[in-house]
Amino acid sequence: MILDLADLKRTLQTVFTEQQTNTLATCLYEYYQPIVHQREMAAIRDTLGRSTAAQARTDERIERLTAVGDRIDARLERLAAAQEESNRRIDRLAAAQESMRADIEHLAEITKEVVWGIGDLRKQVGGIALSVGQGLEAYAMERIPALLEQQFGFTTRSSMPEFLGLPGDTSEIDVVYRGTREGRAVVVLCEVKTNITDAEVREFLEIVSRVRPSIAADDVRVLFFGYRAGESARRLIAEYDALLAFPRGLVGF
Repeated sequence: MILDLADLKRTLQTVFTEQQTNTLATCLYEYYQPIVHQREMAAIRDTLGRSTAAQARTDERIERLTAVGDRIDARLERLAAAQEESNRRIDRLAAAQESMRADIEHLAEITKEVVWGIGDLRKQVGGIALSVGQGLEAYAMERIPALLEQQFGFTTRSSMPEFLGLPGDTSEIDVVYRGTREGRAVVVLCEVKTNITDAEVREFLEIVSRVRPSIAADDVRVLFFGYRAGESARRLIAEYDALLAFPRGLVGF
């Protein structure tokens, strides 16, 4: 398409004279100029329309992206708030854990002191029990001979702890009283306990049965000595026809 006057002249001068060329070129240029202008304006309007539509679509997308961004911002704010609350909870948990650790360490120290105290108390109680037992045995060795003589005419020649039994199978007897009664040799085997129970009576009677063959005396008697004895233990002692003695005196023979 010829758009300017010079182009028209160059095209027409190959056929027409200069004057004809100038006249025709001017007429054609003036005739086609509005048409070209209209086409150009139409093209511009079309371009502008497409640009406007594209801009509108772009704006719409921007609005959607903005809305999405706003939702994302809201979620990020909620996430940040939740994270902050989690951090506070973790701080409180750490503080509670530290406090618990301190309490556990304190409890461990107290436990050590208690264990030490129990161990010391056990030693003291064991020492007391040993002292009481030894004291009770010493009392039995000193007091029982006089009671046996007063009530049963038993003359004591010796009273002491002894190991009795056959070789390879001996048992320690708390106190063995050796002496005579009405001219016959008598041996009294004594079990000393603070509190005499059924189990202790049965256990000592089994020991007596095991060591009896090793005793060189026809008359072997059994004596239980202590501070107290239950009713069932007393019945068991009576069934065996044994002696029961308390610091205040003897019961049966």
